Amino acid sequence: MEAFVLIDPLLPTGAFAHSLGLEPARIARAVGTLDETSREASRAVETYARECAQSAIDGQLPFALAARALAVRANEKRAREGDEDGTTRAWRAANAECAALCASNAVNRRASAGTGAALLRASIVAFGEDRSWYLRAIKRTLRRPPPLGLGEAHHACVFGAVSAIANLDAEACARAYVYCIMRDVCSAATRLNASGPLETVAALRRCVEDAEAACAVAVAEFNASTVRASTIDDDDDDDDDDD
Repeated sequence: MEAFVLIDPLLPTGAFAHSLGLEPARIARAVGTLDETSREASRAVETYARECAQSAIDGQLPFALAARALAVRANEKRAREGDEDGTTRAWRAANAECAALCASNAVNRRASAGTGAALLRASIVAFGEDRSWYLRAIKRTLRRPPPLGLGEAHHACVFGAVSAIANLDAEACARAYVYCIMRDVCSAATRLNASGPLETVAALRRCVEDAEAACAVAVAEFNASTVRASTIDDDDDDDDDDD
């Protein structure tokens, strides 16, 4: 049930304030025109939502999955050793790489950092003090001066960490993340009157059906790359031992 908390629009993350580029695309008439029928408009929105979902799967989803895995590992270490020191180091590295990916698009970077900060604050309150210890450790690093301080926490990396706290497995994390992207596009389409609410709901349902398979493939690829990286690390350790 906690997965629903993560994707519920009641969670005040500010995501609905962002159109994921739909508004400027609509103004430039790159997505639909004013003389389209409602069916044509909903199809244009559906196509745009699919493209946003695929872009998220290719670009941001690997960071969400990595952040989730790091949070799971940190929780296991804390339970086993009672150790909280240095547990966000790897998360900070992933977040910095995610920030670099957004560096060429200032609008996208601000949106990612803004929704990430809002999700971090809301999740700390939603999940309580003990369960959100990892999120609070991340938040503390935001206040430190560079280079130790993050300055900004990006949405994909925060989402992955929160999904671990909500006990989502990797595939559920992927589906929830991509669903939120498509939901926000469709919400923006309704708000901007780019398509009617009923047609937009139908478009979202069709997008979800197709995204399921894409998320499963993305998770399988992420798991395979993780295994390869682990094997390389083990081989390096063996070489060091031989030396």
